[in-house]
Amino acid sequence: MSDEKGIISVSKVAANMTGKWSPVHGDAFNDMLEANNALSQEEKDNLSKETTLILSDCIDPSGKDGVNTGLVIGYVQSGKTLSFTSLTALARDNDYRLVILLAGTTNNLVEQSFKRLKDDLNTDATREWKLFSTQQKGFQQSELTRVDMELSKWRRGNKRARTILIISMKQHQHIENLSTLLSNSELSDVPTLIIDDEGDQAGINTKAKRDEESTTYARIMELRKLFPHHSYLLYTATPQAPLLISRIDRLSPDFGRVLTPGTKYVGGQDFFVEGDNKFIKLIPVNDVPDKNDPPTSPPESLITALRDYFVGVAIGLLEEDDFNGNNRSMMIHPAVPKDEHLMFARWVKQTKESWSIILRDESHDDYSELVASFESSANDLFKTYETEFTFKDVLQVLFDAIEETAVEELNTREKNRIPSVDWNGEYSWILVGGIGLDRGFTVEGLTVSYMPRSTGVGNADNIQQRARFFGYKRSYLGLCRIYLTDENIHAFTDYVKHEEFIRKSIRTHLEQGKTLKEWRRTYFLDKDLKPTRSSVILLEMYFSRGRQGWIVPDHPFEDPEIVAENREVADSIISDFSFQQYAEPGWTDKQIVPAFSDNIKLAELLTKLAILRYKSADDNLQHSALLLGLERLVSEQPDMECSFYALSGPWSGVNASRTLNKSTPAKVNNLFQGKNDNTNYPGARALASTKQITFLLHRYDINTPDKSKTIKDVPILTVHVPDHLVERVWIEKEFEREG
Repeated sequence: MSDEKGIISVSKVAANMTGKWSPVHGDAFNDMLEANNALSQEEKDNLSKETTLILSDCIDPSGKDGVNTGLVIGYVQSGKTLSFTSLTALARDNDYRLVILLAGTTNNLVEQSFKRLKDDLNTDATREWKLFSTQQKGFQQSELTRVDMELSKWRRGNKRARTILIISMKQHQHIENLSTLLSNSELSDVPTLIIDDEGDQAGINTKAKRDEESTTYARIMELRKLFPHHSYLLYTATPQAPLLISRIDRLSPDFGRVLTPGTKYVGGQDFFVEGDNKFIKLIPVNDVPDKNDPPTSPPESLITALRDYFVGVAIGLLEEDDFNGNNRSMMIHPAVPKDEHLMFARWVKQTKESWSIILRDESHDDYSELVASFESSANDLFKTYETEFTFKDVLQVLFDAIEETAVEELNTREKNRIPSVDWNGEYSWILVGGIGLDRGFTVEGLTVSYMPRSTGVGNADNIQQRARFFGYKRSYLGLCRIYLTDENIHAFTDYVKHEEFIRKSIRTHLEQGKTLKEWRRTYFLDKDLKPTRSSVILLEMYFSRGRQGWIVPDHPFEDPEIVAENREVADSIISDFSFQQYAEPGWTDKQIVPAFSDNIKLAELLTKLAILRYKSADDNLQHSALLLGLERLVSEQPDMECSFYALSGPWSGVNASRTLNKSTPAKVNNLFQGKNDNTNYPGARALASTKQITFLLHRYDINTPDKSKTIKDVPILTVHVPDHLVERVWIEKEFEREG
């Protein structure tokens, strides 16, 4: 599929894109930074640097007309909101007059963003901002009149002119109403910043493959047309979708930045890679509700998770964490159907009530057993969380911890909008929901997560966005427990291991002064996952597949010059590494392996393999994907070893030949030497190791189908990847780079 297919709004090159400008720090940015007591000086310095770099990539507000699009990549729950709030303040200092925030697809997300911006920018006290929201029909003609008044003051040079900040739900009706109203204003000279929070969601064109525009995408394009002088910034932790749309789409990023999380951030590396399973707990498959046979009682894993949570709340009360304006919360995130939310919420409330009754009465028949179960949970938490308090102390406040916890469903089962959480109203919350707890929503003080659901269709970005359990929680990491199905544990672990490789690749590319349009899209994922929903992928992607565990080039015999070069590579491998002969009793000369080693350093071999090339574009793509995958393995395990077999052939004085088949293009018939019971030869495929990467270097004289022509001594490298190292490499097919 080429970039030209589908309905796409084509990007207009900005007049200033050939160079950057230098934003200045003014009162809005400096005051906001100074008021943030949660950041260390180092974190403030880093935020200042990254915010300045992002704005310097945006259009120069004092320059000529032009538009551009940027992508800002953070981690889940890592402070993206703080980044775009800081960017908004810095934009005011540099004479941007209008900032529009597309703030999520649900009411609770819009309200959350509105409150954060209002508080962090101190809009009520400074009177530097005109803050509007499209919620509850909050932006109508009277609000437009106030916008026009502020723009008129700005054009007159009035220093009291306020910067306009409009927060809109990322929903087509909200955006259409906003565009319709703003179309009545003079905006041609207004430097504008449009920020798309969770930029990989909702706004991407999901109908481009059908030569159509999805509704929200079309409304965003109409909004952008109103501003001849603006930058559009997509903020996300999962950038797969914006990077896999067509490069000529106006939402395809021209520039990008990778944000650095603060020192107190806890992410996937802490939980799934470096955590040694201390924080991850298994939800057995039998504990996942069956919609065709709904359970009548709560699963034992949920009961265990609740005990972990309430002990953590009790510790918080003992440490007077509740007096510091903090929160403790638990997230229960079953499947989307609201009936399941209701079922889990009822179980939680019933369990709370039952435990409260028992703990109030030491003579209760179940008191000793319940206390013993809580003590077991406490002892497990004490292994990862240091505190001066003992379980005896915990028991003294355990009733209060349970009794004072609020339970809330975050869905639209009873109301037409997802309710907001009054974090100031209670210290402890248990939240149950689906979409309401998905991407973008901040769960304050989250310690225990319970997710009895599948990975769905395997879109990696959606799975990662469910990780509300990431965030700034270093101080109470030891109280965190994440309950997941085995399927989700595997998916999160795989994704986390690979996302750092991608971020590093993008960061290095950008630091070299290159644009995101020039970055060749590459993703490493488990074979059961795909980068994002297929409806938005318009770039032509190749993804690697093994053949019965083997990776085999189809046309390694094409082009005599390339064959000769590859032969030199094969000869240099044999001469530069230490090999020995390998054979089993009864093997013939053709079956004996002249050169074998099972302790070659993969990193050293890679320098040779990188020289191999093929005339076939598909073979080259497969080889590139293989090299990328092997390089990633070496980056994780620098001393990784591999097995290498240089099989007998013309190079070793053995007559070995194969004939091409009659397909177009032709392939080699019977490449792998087969099994022979008479000589005890297991067949070449059986030489593969189950523990490490195995390379078989075949060397054949290749005959054309009619045997009228022979290509001498063709080296054919095949590679076997054992199951525990198998991953799928998604790599973009070659494209014509800019410049």
